[in-house]
Amino acid sequence: MKTILRIHEYLEIAETDHGQKVIRCLRCGHVFCKASENYKEHALLWERSLEDIPCRTPVSGEAMFIRYQEFICPGCATLLEVDTVCPELDKEQPIIWDIQVEA
Repeated sequence: MKTILRIHEYLEIAETDHGQKVIRCLRCGHVFCKASENYKEHALLWERSLEDIPCRTPVSGEAMFIRYQEFICPGCATLLEVDTVCPELDKEQPIIWDIQVEA
């Protein structure tokens, strides 16, 4: 595969021998999807409440309304991205794009 564009530390867009552009992990070579797709839809997702993280509860004692989404490479378990989302506000698009390319 030939590297076309490095997305961030562990992801790149590469071109296969057949000319298809894909997103792949730089550590293990795992191919997630076509370059035009959201790689997060193909990564492992670990969603946690901020209540699970020490010292992150509101002073008021109210329940947390924000969640962490951690996206992990299924090939090598590298943490690729962490997003914070509000399930009440992000119902239509629960997984946020961090890069969208026209391939």
